[in-house]
Amino acid sequence: MTTPFPLFHLPRLALIPVFQFMESIDVIAFSLLSKKARNVSKIVCKFSSRNVQLTVKSDHLYICVAFEMWRQMGLKYYFNTENIPILVNAMSQKRTFTHKNSGLTASQWLERVLDVTNCESIGQLDLKGSPQVEVCDTFGKLQNIRKIYIFNECFDNFAKKALEIISPVTREISLFKIPFDSREEFQTFLRSNLNYLNIPTNTFPNFKFTLDDLMVTNALKLDLNNGKLNVKEINQFFKNWMENKCDPRQEHLELSTSEDVDENNLLEGLKAVPFPRDRERWFNYSKQLDCSSELISGGYDIWRTDRKKATITFGDVWGISFYAWS
Repeated sequence: MTTPFPLFHLPRLALIPVFQFMESIDVIAFSLLSKKARNVSKIVCKFSSRNVQLTVKSDHLYICVAFEMWRQMGLKYYFNTENIPILVNAMSQKRTFTHKNSGLTASQWLERVLDVTNCESIGQLDLKGSPQVEVCDTFGKLQNIRKIYIFNECFDNFAKKALEIISPVTREISLFKIPFDSREEFQTFLRSNLNYLNIPTNTFPNFKFTLDDLMVTNALKLDLNNGKLNVKEINQFFKNWMENKCDPRQEHLELSTSEDVDENNLLEGLKAVPFPRDRERWFNYSKQLDCSSELISGGYDIWRTDRKKATITFGDVWGISFYAWS
């Protein structure tokens, strides 16, 4: 029979070398034992997470914390204890937790890991399933999420609730499924002061992003990869913008069409003025999105009734970009 070592009885100077010989993943696992263990871990080990990626699936949470380019660790928390694989593998730097072996709920576990690693922001949040436990409350405590991806496996109700909570604190949202029950509900979401919205519409065979959708969208940046709008609809949007009928918040639009783009047809009636192809301009966003600015060359300038300027550029294959200058 072994006698437990009274680790907490050691003075702080004696604790420091003990923790220095522990791997980061072991320190974090230790911090989950109790509130006192968490406090000791935070005092002795000053973690500084470089990037954190969180994945939500139907049976578990997975959090990957990178401290440097070469050093990262992964932790999993399983909701359904009957389906837990054996993942205790020091070489793979992954550990598995449940309520049974940690004494923590999923939300408590997640908050503890983020606290100990001094995580101030989430680099990427992937919703790949709908958990049977409540984790949205924890999402509400996150102040900064760079990217959120909604995947097809995520149930609509969970996706909508997560978007409602997270949208105000995220820079970029990518929808690989449309979780809304009606066009009206979808357009309400499009009006919700988003920063960067990416909708790869080629992944939705029965979904069409319409001109009406585009008219109500007020995201600072909207990316419609392989969008299904035709040249006539795109031309009408530009005319509506010139007549000040679009939301003025939108700064950058990326879209494409399955039609062959004739520049003359797309620019018809816009009184567009060509900008020299060999000259470049920096376009600056009003907020930090995926980047703070973009370098554009050439294009065609158009003006709104209030003299605000926008530039239309054309890519190599059906790609069209629209920049509204501040």
